Amino acid sequence: MRVLITGGAGFIGSAIQDIYLQAGHEVAILDNFAAGNPAYVHPHSRVYQADLRESNLVWQIFQDWQPEVVSHHAAQIDVRQSVAEPVADAQINILGSLNVLEAAAQMGVKQFIFASSGGACYGELQQIPAPETHPLQPISPYGIAKVTMEHYLHFYYQVHGLCYGILRYANVYGPRQGITGEAGVITAFMTALLTGQTPVIYGQGTQTRDYVYVDDVAQVNLQILGRLEPLTLNIGTGQETSVLALYELIQKLMPSKISPQFLPKRLGEITRSALDVTRARETLGWQAQTSLTQGLQATLDWYRQVLN
Repeated sequence: MRVLITGGAGFIGSAIQDIYLQAGHEVAILDNFAAGNPAYVHPHSRVYQADLRESNLVWQIFQDWQPEVVSHHAAQIDVRQSVAEPVADAQINILGSLNVLEAAAQMGVKQFIFASSGGACYGELQQIPAPETHPLQPISPYGIAKVTMEHYLHFYYQVHGLCYGILRYANVYGPRQGITGEAGVITAFMTALLTGQTPVIYGQGTQTRDYVYVDDVAQVNLQILGRLEPLTLNIGTGQETSVLALYELIQKLMPSKISPQFLPKRLGEITRSALDVTRARETLGWQAQTSLTQGLQATLDWYRQVLN
């Protein structure tokens, strides 16, 4: 299939690019390279450098590439930044995403795969692990934008017949991940310990997350490709891990005796998160294959190479 990946030079997008190319699909990357890394772009991918907010340029890219599928992973991903600058966040994550969605609908794209967020969309959980039917009660502008785009996808399906696959990710981690943003806690810990700095924990470290390895996320993106039906799926492991427990796991792999510094809890951050992935298993036959220890070791090996 002919796929356009927005944010394809980024952490998750580039992993999806690689697995699509390995499966024989044609791939183009749309990225402004503000956060994306040109080194992550495969030589067989076509590259379009553009900002999602430039609607005319987005439209020209769609006309040139003529994608059958759009994998939309470009976003402003920092929850803290969305709290500090909600208008700027909405300009990228809502209006920019709408430019892509509108172009997809007008150009007859068959499937629109959207990178959503399980933790940010659900807010403070009433049920753990949370199923897809959990109330959507985001407590950050980042989460609000994700929920908003999910509603727009339903609209475009009803009005334009554009099929969608919403993937509500847990906290994705692995090689190529930057250290900025909430989801970068693993690499923030690793890079601090590898460079002899003091890692920072916000709050008491009891907050939990569901950590899913990037290769498992890429795999589900391959399995959902071409599914011409509206799907909304949680993508995680179903397991809670506290920040303190995560830090202790990383310390054992290093090993390191550095104690973390504790700072006040950040605004817009949820207390607990874990996603029920039953629907993904029953619908696609997918479930995460990488244990947290295995994934952490692979991530650590990669960052050692990068920092040496």
